[in-house]
Amino acid sequence: MRIVVTGASGFVGTMLCRGLLARGHAVRAVVRHASRGGAIPSKTEEEIEIPDIAGEFDRRALFEGSDAVVHLAAVAHRPADEVTLRRINVDATHRLAEAAAGRVRRFVFLSSVKVHGDDSGSGTYRESDTPQPEDAYGESKLEAERLLTRISARSGMELVVLRPPLVYGPWVRANFLRLLRWVNSGLPLPFASIRNRRSLIYVGNLVDAIARCLEHPAASGPFLVSDEETVSTPELVSRIARSLGRSERLFPAPPALLRLAGSLLGRSDEIRRLTGDLAVDTSKVRHRLGWRPPYLLDEGLSETARWFRSMRS
Repeated sequence: MRIVVTGASGFVGTMLCRGLLARGHAVRAVVRHASRGGAIPSKTEEEIEIPDIAGEFDRRALFEGSDAVVHLAAVAHRPADEVTLRRINVDATHRLAEAAAGRVRRFVFLSSVKVHGDDSGSGTYRESDTPQPEDAYGESKLEAERLLTRISARSGMELVVLRPPLVYGPWVRANFLRLLRWVNSGLPLPFASIRNRRSLIYVGNLVDAIARCLEHPAASGPFLVSDEETVSTPELVSRIARSLGRSERLFPAPPALLRLAGSLLGRSDEIRRLTGDLAVDTSKVRHRLGWRPPYLLDEGLSETARWFRSMRS
């Protein structure tokens, strides 16, 4: 299969290109900047540099001779206003899908669990739940999903949407990298009293799920995907510490006090993620596609810790 991958030089995209090549697929990698230092595998069929995925270029040429596209390019972690989020996450996705319709058989879109909400719920998210995004990023992903659904219905192009929770692994950035640094520092962390449930997904598991969605004839619609286990924040910290060869240093503090401190320090979102629940039900992707994550949580954390230590040596 010949597959177009947008965002191919990003955290997920780099691993996806390698994974697809290992499965015998041809990859056309769409990147913001030409790769340096081997970020894109040398066996990639073609690397196309497009500095602005929302800008003016011949989108139809991207898909000529291709069978499918995986659209990863998006604004996620770096600060962005709502205009930028809409331009990249919504408008660019819309224009790519319009160009792909009639040229590729299947369009796989990496959305986010944030279309369901954030960390304030106490239950488990399912695909059948009414989406209720709580921030501009989640809203942009949901709007893109709805546009893609209309294009798919009109054109017959098969659509698969994946909604992962937090993705971790080698080259991770943002909140998970910050947590790695905290645990590695040896400083005591005030998370021992937190009793929450968190779903995560190792990048290797996400790559495997994307590949299954490209290859399986029954793949369609939205799928929630995650690692096998859900964990609490203190359990996650303990496992990270073990992976890093550090002693866990946790002490109790009331979650309400942590949230108050987060508010006073301008870190409300970060503390809410550490104290709140965000669990997903992956039974749909398991039953329909027979997918199970190939890597255990501890395996994913070990690979992440190995990378983290290598970057600091």
